[in-house]
Amino acid sequence: MIRGLYTATSGMIVQQRKQENVANNLANAETPSFKKQTILIKAKDQANMIKNEDSINEVIGKLSFGSEIDGVKTDFTQGIMTETGRVLDYALDGAGFFQIYDEAGQLSFSRNGSFKIDGAGYLTNSQNYALVGKNIATGENEKINLGDVDFTIKGEGTIVNENGEPLYTLMISDFANYDDLENLGIGVYLNKPQDGMNTEVMAEDYKLVQGFKEASNINVLDEMVKMIEISRAFESNQRVVQAIDEMLSKAVNEVGKL
Repeated sequence: MIRGLYTATSGMIVQQRKQENVANNLANAETPSFKKQTILIKAKDQANMIKNEDSINEVIGKLSFGSEIDGVKTDFTQGIMTETGRVLDYALDGAGFFQIYDEAGQLSFSRNGSFKIDGAGYLTNSQNYALVGKNIATGENEKINLGDVDFTIKGEGTIVNENGEPLYTLMISDFANYDDLENLGIGVYLNKPQDGMNTEVMAEDYKLVQGFKEASNINVLDEMVKMIEISRAFESNQRVVQAIDEMLSKAVNEVGKL
């Protein structure tokens, strides 16, 4: 009976975490290029169920002691490209991520292509993270500083001035294993290679589309349905806990009197 109490409680904890994840997905439904996350679940602890017959133990199955979180999976499916008409909006159509420097100065990755020029002349995205590009003149990878230059970004990522002279090439990376990417939130990722095997490569199969932005890949209706399912699952586990609590109370207060 006590085991059932722990099993049902672990189910409530898992459903609570799933609810938080769905809420985060819904909150970022309008965040450009945001990718949906899904909670993975696994059986907590398991024990063999034994049938004893003629002094012979036979394993007939396993008994689970509940469930727990096994990790978070990100769905990197491309979101719908929506037209904005804004000159500095560039949707990344295809596989790949813009290299950026996040607020901590770390080399990170994002698909947010809503660009602007900050007060110091650097090309940044809408989250104020500086874009990384290869300086054509020096061959160095660095923050892209365009000052007050009138520029255009071509489909393959080359930044040219008003005379068509190349200044930078956007550094756009892809990964053979997306599980290497650690989600920092709001569509920003760090490369965390598993077992020291770096799977980062330069993206090739992509095109930059001016005047568009990539929407999140969140389906609001699907997430709302999940929220209802999670709420019902939580309530079911809650009723089990209440039932076990009532039985324990009777066992202590009534059976104990006999």
